[in-house]
Amino acid sequence: MNDFKDMFGRLRQSRRWVLAQFVLTALLILVGIAWTRLPEKHVWQVALSLLLPLLLAISALELQAGTVRSLADDDGKRVKLVWGAMTLLVWIAVAWVAWALLDWCDDQIPQWAGYLNSQAPAHARARLFTYEHIILWMTILEWVLRWVVVPAKVIPYAAASAQWGLRLPWRRALHLLWNWRWWLAVALAALASVWLPERFFTGMPSGTVSAQIWHVTLKLAGAYLLVVGSWVLLLGWVAVLFGRQQPLPENDDATELFSRLRTNYRWVAALAAWTILNSLQHRFFGELTGHTALSNLLLALWELSRIMLLFGLMRSLLTGENSRTRVIWTALSFIVWVVVALSVWYMMGRYAGPATQWMLGTYAVPALFIPIAAVSAQYGFRLPWRRVLGVLRDGYWWIATLMTVVIGDTVSSFIVSIAPTEQPASGGWYSGVLHITAFLWSMICWILLFGWFSVLFTRRRRPAGEAFVPIPAPIRAPEPVKQNSVKPPLSEGS
Repeated sequence: MNDFKDMFGRLRQSRRWVLAQFVLTALLILVGIAWTRLPEKHVWQVALSLLLPLLLAISALELQAGTVRSLADDDGKRVKLVWGAMTLLVWIAVAWVAWALLDWCDDQIPQWAGYLNSQAPAHARARLFTYEHIILWMTILEWVLRWVVVPAKVIPYAAASAQWGLRLPWRRALHLLWNWRWWLAVALAALASVWLPERFFTGMPSGTVSAQIWHVTLKLAGAYLLVVGSWVLLLGWVAVLFGRQQPLPENDDATELFSRLRTNYRWVAALAAWTILNSLQHRFFGELTGHTALSNLLLALWELSRIMLLFGLMRSLLTGENSRTRVIWTALSFIVWVVVALSVWYMMGRYAGPATQWMLGTYAVPALFIPIAAVSAQYGFRLPWRRVLGVLRDGYWWIATLMTVVIGDTVSSFIVSIAPTEQPASGGWYSGVLHITAFLWSMICWILLFGWFSVLFTRRRRPAGEAFVPIPAPIRAPEPVKQNSVKPPLSEGS
């Protein structure tokens, strides 16, 4: 059976949920429009206006989660429908943050286009890199990011969470993102559900009023069918691609990485809580401007708490190593290596240029000192240098560190840069949410790097010596059994 037959077979078996997508989605839209017309004269009307959006959101989440679960294969490890629907809120929030960033980029396109046009050579500025051309290219790029890249990255995780909740098969979802057929399907769905309906309303209206009403009604109906139909086909296609995946090995590096992080989820949650509080600590320490010594002491204790949380995380990630070093010595050695790394980073930032500071201070210093500090959290000052050097010679470690620095710090710096500097009473929450999002994103990337180091370091564990097997003595040929001679009985009278 090919993939298209499998997809239409799944849609046929889930025809009730597919029909519900077309009918209930239209009903939810009509109820949402009616909600905007509700009066607020009586108490019950106010209560209904507050309760109706919650009911609409719950119904939409249940509809999408039920459709995904009916199209996908059941492996016996599914969570309940309610929990699967609630976990979709996480991916809706991720998509909302991505769209907020794209909205900000959309507002900055004219300014960026003017700057790029001014930096181009005179001949290219007049022919190729004109202001109109740059505006068009940036608009197309923003459209592709909004309607192709963001949905293609979020939908596989959302479809998996609708079945398994927060215990996602990350390896399978990442494997799906490398499938070119998935990206082709998302691009076709974006063209059919976004670009094509926009063409319906580009022409100028003509004819009588009743004819124009009929034209608009038919265009809205056609756009609705294209949007919902593309969405249902895309859900069926992602279910097919998930079902076609071969079983992944259980002992690969990615599986071990997420297994270690899931086992030590308490330390990860503690670091997440510290990150959220760190984005708000400036408001508390800002009240101590007149007490410089007290403020510096509290800041030092606050940073020490982060170092100890990192120490606990690294020690728990390396659990299973044969080490009998006491906690006090491992903590002391960890703090020593962290102080050395911070000193080197400070010297790089003070005496090096911007490019050298980024290459050496931001990239080389973490790549060199994270393995040493992490291993010292388990072994203290007696480090297994051969295994540490083995990790430092591994190209995967340097690639992972580079990806963490670029994706983690660069993206978080970009999110902080778009946050408004002025915080009015009505918009201060927006800036706070952006700062918390930036810090959490950076923290998640660095925690993944710590887990990846623990996997690489464990893979280089010295194999246990083979058990001693004594060499057996040479086996001689068995000697023939000597049979006793039997004398015949004597006759009578002998």
